[in-house]
Amino acid sequence: MSLPSTRPTGWRAPAPLTLLDWQRRQEAFTRSNLTENMLELSFRNRNWNVAPLVAGQLSSKLLMITESDRLQQARTYSIGANATALAVAATAGSTPREAISSHRPPSPAGLMVFADPIGSDIETYRTTSGETVEIHTPIVAASWSLWDGDQDTHHGIPVTWLRQAHHGDVLPYPPRFRGIWMTFYAPRTGDTIGVDPGQPVAVGPDGTVITAAEAHQADAAFRQNNREHWGPLSWHNELVLPEGELFGTSQPGTPQHWAATVYTVWQVMEQTGKAQLTETARHALPPAARKKLASKANTHRTRPVGDGAVRVVDLAATARPAARDTERDNAASDGRRTVQWSCRWPVPPYRRNTCQNPYLHHKLGDDALEHHTHREEIMPMSIKGPADKPLRIRGGTTFTFDAPSA
Repeated sequence: MSLPSTRPTGWRAPAPLTLLDWQRRQEAFTRSNLTENMLELSFRNRNWNVAPLVAGQLSSKLLMITESDRLQQARTYSIGANATALAVAATAGSTPREAISSHRPPSPAGLMVFADPIGSDIETYRTTSGETVEIHTPIVAASWSLWDGDQDTHHGIPVTWLRQAHHGDVLPYPPRFRGIWMTFYAPRTGDTIGVDPGQPVAVGPDGTVITAAEAHQADAAFRQNNREHWGPLSWHNELVLPEGELFGTSQPGTPQHWAATVYTVWQVMEQTGKAQLTETARHALPPAARKKLASKANTHRTRPVGDGAVRVVDLAATARPAARDTERDNAASDGRRTVQWSCRWPVPPYRRNTCQNPYLHHKLGDDALEHHTHREEIMPMSIKGPADKPLRIRGGTTFTFDAPSA
């Protein structure tokens, strides 16, 4: 007998300024003993992707400290529904083709929260009663920082960072390894929408099913008793993107695919000129609220978290799809895997390489890019145009526009 899988219809993304409090609480939770115990359990169950080896032992404490530092230094970004959908659609068409670059992130460290899930982890479990249950865990946020080799030691003690490959082999990262670290987060059950109380949302270490109602009750009790150590997000997975390497093909439902989607968001945010697709609005707390937080940090002898501002990013008006297409996609989305986007972009956005110095390219015949670089841009398949006029776009696909309603 199989139990029904989780079927949330979405997740309740926080208001932009609320993210500052989320960041602060997530950082406090991450450096608590509770997170260290959670990571210890993950290590024992071999449920990890990247881990530090110190004096011959996997160190949950060091992994916890590095993520806490990442959140403490992070700039915060709130990614709107259309920008999220564009990145998901582009990644569904193809992963980034440019070499992974530490210059792509909009800041050296960041926390990015999406209006819709960018993917979902799907696991099948066997319960103690012999039943099987499929758990869908949506991925709604990611943090990152640059990985530059300084992590090879911690307070003078040598550290070897390990990665666990898909086939189970454990491989060390080379010394002075450079790249981009990413951590992926899932929402708490209370922030999902449309989950029946009796639906399973997790399976405990002993094989017992945890329902949505039980998870929500446990979260509420923990939050009541540990107000300063309440993490609004659930740490789910992590990886390191190697500097200079290519993404290659990735399977949906994997950290590699989520990382490709986040990287695509960075690409879209960086586009300027005629290729600009996004607008960014900076929201900051009022001076009185910032002063209160600083005073509280001094009283509790805690360090300041973030820079007190949230960057709200979404598609610019000229790049935004029609409202009716967005509404149809929202109605079709179930919040379990990724946002639905097929109405907004019937053909996935495509990637193109843009030469940064066309003069050098043609004068030197620099196909090897020894003297300049190409940058990859995302080009959405625009279906805007005069009513009833067919438009032929890349790949030979033809769209006919409906006449505007009276």
